[in-house]
Amino acid sequence: MALRFGLAAALLSLAGCFVTDDAVVHDPGSYSPMAGVEAGATGEQVLKSLGNPNARATGWWTGANRFDVEYVVWYYKEKGRVIFDGPRSLTVVTTEADATEDGRP
Repeated sequence: MALRFGLAAALLSLAGCFVTDDAVVHDPGSYSPMAGVEAGATGEQVLKSLGNPNARATGWWTGANRFDVEYVVWYYKEKGRVIFDGPRSLTVVTTEADATEDGRP
């Protein structure tokens, strides 16, 4: 019995090593969507609706939320962010209205 308890405690302790504050699951409801841009829109449609972004970043989305695949993010100062699914398709996955966005990655 003591061996089982010790093994269970060790496994729980080990599992705790993999949970960090950086491993935040994306909560799409944490930001309101940006007006004029819907999920599924193309990059061209976003440009027509919002104009050129202040900045663009390609790579892993590493803002307050983390995703598990590569994304492209366009930053709009004092408006928010548009997140696309990868550098090739440029299809909008989600938008994040954020009046505090500084327009930089």
